[in-house]
This record gives sequence, structure tokens and C-alpha cells, in this order.
Amino acid sequence: MIIDYCEQEIVEGKVQLHIGLQFEDEPDSLYVAELAVDEDGVVTEWKLFFNGFDCKYTFRPDEKEAFIHYAAEQGITIS
Repeated sequence: MIIDYCEQEIVEGKVQLHIGLQFEDEPDSLYVAELAVDEDGVVTEWKLFFNGFDCKYTFRPDEKEAFIHYAAEQGITIS
């Protein structure tokens, strides 16, 4: 998995992170992980979108850890 960018925004009073990524076996496809984050920095929802459609994907623990680490590198603390 190659992480491209991380953006934080507030939607309807709730913090969301959008993390752009590519899977190594699909180098021409850009996906967006959307993480809902509570006031304590805990991710309450993990979603993956492709062209605006929810992929109904279940992230593996190592993928979640990669997002947490990448967000920390960008100055955003989540767990």
C-alpha cells in the first residue's frame, strides 16, 4: 500500500481524515480511506472509497497501523 496524502476536515461537527492511497497490485487506481475520528482521536469508522463509491472493504490491522503512523508524520494523532 502506498499512501499519497492525508487531509483533515470537520464535517457536521465531526473530524474526518481522508487518506489517499494506492494498492501495490493496482498502481493505476487511487483510493481514498475515510476515517471518522472522535474527540479523543479514536477512529470510530474506517471506510474505503473508489471513485466516490464505498468499497465495503475491511482494513487489515497492518493497514490501520500504516494510516496511524502516516497521520502522525503529518502531525495528526489518532488511534
